[in-house]
Amino acid sequence: MSSVDPEYLAQEWATDDEILQSMATGGDLAHVVREVNVQFVGELANLNKLKNDAKKLGFHSAIVEQDEDNEDGGWQIELQTDADTQRDTIRELTRKCLQIELDYDIDHDGWGCFACNENGPISDENPA
Repeated sequence: MSSVDPEYLAQEWATDDEILQSMATGGDLAHVVREVNVQFVGELANLNKLKNDAKKLGFHSAIVEQDEDNEDGGWQIELQTDADTQRDTIRELTRKCLQIELDYDIDHDGWGCFACNENGPISDENPA
């Protein structure tokens, strides 16, 4: 198991902090648990290995599909987990994703989720 480069991790955490701040500004309540998606791109065989290991890594769902945005017809996987968006939680998720990147020889392509309040995702029907 290779170790995640501390500088790379710090860069990713800086990006995470910007996203979390933006979400908070929009009314997100970080303590609310919601579905968080993480994406990876890479060779199909490596993504399928990750799909097979997803549950033991703490993800409840994994979908492998062709990446429509990739002109070369590459592949991607989206994994889902339930988590809050507190800073420490997202930092740990990002660290885990960068370790997965190394362990499976794939590229982490970010995480995403809906901003939520205690009534669920923030929307016109459920304003912040």
